Amino acid sequence: MVYSANVPPTGAIVSESPFVRSLEVIGMMPDWKVMAAVTNGTNYIRDLADLYLPQEPREDNDAWQARIDRSVLSPYTSRLIETAAGAVLRKPIHIEGDPYWSEVAEDIDGIGSSINEYARRALVSSLTYGHSAILVDFPAATGARNLAEERAMGRRPYFVHVDAPQIWGWRKDETNRLTQIRIHDYEYRPLNDFGEEQVEVMRVIYPGRYDLYTLGHETVTFEESNGFSLGTIPVVPIYSNRRGVLISQPPLLDISNLNITHYQRQSDLIHALHIAAMPTLVLEGWNQDSSEATLGVNYALGMEPGHKAYYVQSDATSFEAQMAELQSLEAQMSTLGITKLFGQKFVAESAEAKRIDQAQSNSVLAIISQELESSLNQAFNLAAQYVGLEPPTITIDRDFDYYRLIGQDVSVLAQLNQAGKISDETLLKILQHGEILPEDVKIADELERIAAAEAAAELEEPQQPDELGESDQVGENPENPALIK
Repeated sequence: MVYSANVPPTGAIVSESPFVRSLEVIGMMPDWKVMAAVTNGTNYIRDLADLYLPQEPREDNDAWQARIDRSVLSPYTSRLIETAAGAVLRKPIHIEGDPYWSEVAEDIDGIGSSINEYARRALVSSLTYGHSAILVDFPAATGARNLAEERAMGRRPYFVHVDAPQIWGWRKDETNRLTQIRIHDYEYRPLNDFGEEQVEVMRVIYPGRYDLYTLGHETVTFEESNGFSLGTIPVVPIYSNRRGVLISQPPLLDISNLNITHYQRQSDLIHALHIAAMPTLVLEGWNQDSSEATLGVNYALGMEPGHKAYYVQSDATSFEAQMAELQSLEAQMSTLGITKLFGQKFVAESAEAKRIDQAQSNSVLAIISQELESSLNQAFNLAAQYVGLEPPTITIDRDFDYYRLIGQDVSVLAQLNQAGKISDETLLKILQHGEILPEDVKIADELERIAAAEAAAELEEPQQPDELGESDQVGENPENPALIK
């Protein structure tokens, strides 16, 4: 087996129910739990305090809960994922083919999402878990006689996004072609007039058909079986770190583990600062059982001879060690690429190191971009089989070495153009690459407009006096009567 990050448990799983995870899925679940903890925010990881902020010995429940409530997760991993997805999908996805596909792409999932919105969500999921998947579905027949009637009735293929944890198992043949896949989900169904209930469902998909099961109180119910026109399973994986068929490892798992450690150490520091902020009053010689001491701005403390009162608080040097550890963790995350994509500088880098890091990052982004592009093309090929059209060609821009021009840059470029140092074409290309001109602007069309405007301006210019000069015109030179008409 290629996958080795979490070796699946040995043995066998015997079950007559589809609601059971395969051994391969069980092997990936520990990594998914880590990724979910660092990407779902502070409230989510607080609910997992038993795992990530366990109760200390002799710490009562109230103190533990207060410590949990003060702890905050720094969103290093989630922001890195969002930034990486934004870099890959910085420019709109290009669709070439029948206009029908542009119409489909405007509402690719049937709930109003464009293909760019859908692809971003799918890519974020793939970067989080190692892979995600596209389920290409087609509504049931409506009685339409042709494609035009189906389009008029709103019947068209749509994409369903599937997170990796939703895929509970699969079967494949000797060529690694899927012969079965089980997708887990929850549905909310109406209950009485106003209520609703959550139903746990499992779709078992085979080539040409799918079966639907629901899970009740330890009872599995077979609900329905429906066929579809494709002879294959219409599920296309999107990998960010592939280890096999529907097997992967989260590409940012190492950063996520550091993110959790950072959360724990930051929690320790916040807790220590909370305690240190309230110094403890010590009364030497005071018998707490004999009387009460009242402290405040309007009170004075009377002391017996030989007694002392003073405050005790933590030494600041203890906090310095904790701060140093946090900075070390941040530096480690920085060296793993978070600083470049996240936009913060935690450690200094040489120019050569930056160039190497840029090349490596671009390589990773290019691979992820290629995987997404390939998966979208496969999904549209399946959609094309449903409707009997030629599939479109999907293209994702891979120019990651981009820069955004500022006003000063534009002014300098304009001056160079006016001085004849750079041509109009070069100027327009730089402005487009620097994201001043929109991506859909055609440089050739703009050059034609410029040439046409210049030609029109030349025609509108007032004619220059002829070689005789203004003094030779009628009435200006009485000594030459031949010019008088």
